[in-house]
Amino acid sequence: MDLRKLEVFCKLMETRSFSRTAEEISLRQPTVSGHIKTLEEEIGIRLFDRDGREVLPTSAAEVLYGYALRILDLRTEAGYALEQFMGRVGGQLKIGGSTIPGGYILPILMGKFHQRYQEAFLSLVLDDTKGIVERVLSGEIEIGVVGAEIGHENLEYRLLLQDELVLTVPPDHPWAATGVLLDVRDLTKTPFILREPGSGTRTTMLNALKRLNIGVQDLNVIAEMGSTEAVRQAVKAGLGVSILSKIAVTDEITFNLIKAVEVPGLNLKRQFYIVINNKRTRSPLCQVFLGYLGKNIPESLQLQRGKHE
Repeated sequence: MDLRKLEVFCKLMETRSFSRTAEEISLRQPTVSGHIKTLEEEIGIRLFDRDGREVLPTSAAEVLYGYALRILDLRTEAGYALEQFMGRVGGQLKIGGSTIPGGYILPILMGKFHQRYQEAFLSLVLDDTKGIVERVLSGEIEIGVVGAEIGHENLEYRLLLQDELVLTVPPDHPWAATGVLLDVRDLTKTPFILREPGSGTRTTMLNALKRLNIGVQDLNVIAEMGSTEAVRQAVKAGLGVSILSKIAVTDEITFNLIKAVEVPGLNLKRQFYIVINNKRTRSPLCQVFLGYLGKNIPESLQLQRGKHE
């Protein structure tokens, strides 16, 4: 069987769309259709049925899919083995990060890694945790760093570091003077800025408040924003207070643009995890980067490092 046709077949199994398959592997749609037709003629059995616009794989396609993935993985593994034999640490590595890891942690790590391995080309994909996990499962990216574990038998999670959320207020806010909020119920009495539903920061915060019998309906929410950066700027501008990742506001706290206020009794710690797909062959560059992540957390993040390497 021609390996290119198997690649097209596997992508069509994943997308269930001839047009999306053509777009994702940079072919014209008639070329995709031609590859599938030739493959069907070669093996003597129909692989896909069409129901309107929907592409439905046959039982034969389900059987072939598992073997096709293994064949393509073996080809990739052979290439990786030759690279290792030649002592190369190069090539391209696609990494994914959810909001905080992708915006504040991975760029630092990638920059320092590239200083050591200058032949490596690293690209970063940003998405929410669910999106990053799905991309790792599909093989679009080899490594993800996320703020929550989403269970799947093919996935392995490794603790990277620990983050802490902090209550952030404008420098002229009454709470900024003491730096400590004596009564957690006071959070319900001041204008509050929330991250959007599905945000890991929002989920961690609301879970912590729930343990103290405070729900989102109890907060005086005046705005909801779709990124940490937007909330950070809003707090600096005096719009309200919010709970944000300490990693994301370290510079603002250092330069007195935002004040961090302690809230006794409110546990706002969370973990960031490396996620990898154990059913897919990892490139030598991926293996080297994983080893680097385990040993080279920058000093600026050391205080947030998890207890387990």
